[in-house]
Amino acid sequence: MPKGIAFAFAAIWMSTALLIAFAMITTTSQPVMANAAIAKKTGQACSKCHSTPPALNAYGKKYKEGKK
Repeated sequence: MPKGIAFAFAAIWMSTALLIAFAMITTTSQPVMANAAIAKKTGQACSKCHSTPPALNAYGKKYKEGKK
């Protein structure tokens, strides 16, 4: 394969790889924006109900069910 064709092939491959990487980074889900209304209302830290937001821990599930 001549050097010019090999270079063009490599440039196209690299451009495609970068475009795919950029698309994956920009279209993946964004971090959850927490709503601290309950934390402000109760005076508790968000970590009281959440161990890995937005998932609730056992206390958070009980609070949501009204069993505090």
